[in-house]
Amino acid sequence: MDNKVNVGLIGCGKISDIYLKAAHSFPNIQIVACADIKQEVATKKAKEHGIEAMPVESLLKESHIEIILNLTTPKSHTEVNLKALHAGKHVHCEKPLALTRREGMTVVTLAQKQGLLIGCAP
Repeated sequence: MDNKVNVGLIGCGKISDIYLKAAHSFPNIQIVACADIKQEVATKKAKEHGIEAMPVESLLKESHIEIILNLTTPKSHTEVNLKALHAGKHVHCEKPLALTRREGMTVVTLAQKQGLLIGCAP
């Protein structure tokens, strides 16, 4: 399939390996870049998986990235989700979507307002 959707991954902890390996099973998506609060962690992960590493703010500005895969720690989910939505990106987040119902509703409301999709695993 030539029309792959480009995904940027934020949060390069252990769970990211599972997502990076599994992504090859889906012909319609391609993880093209990763970012982490610790740049050296993102750089190592990028080398292991043949993708680009960049700072979080740079990844969010990349026009060719359409979806943000948020694999940060739960306490960062709301902040990263909101930043991604403000940057015009769809979001898929590892559980939980947010730590409180209020934060979750803020994320969902912004996604609706922006006309963007947001999902959460599982």
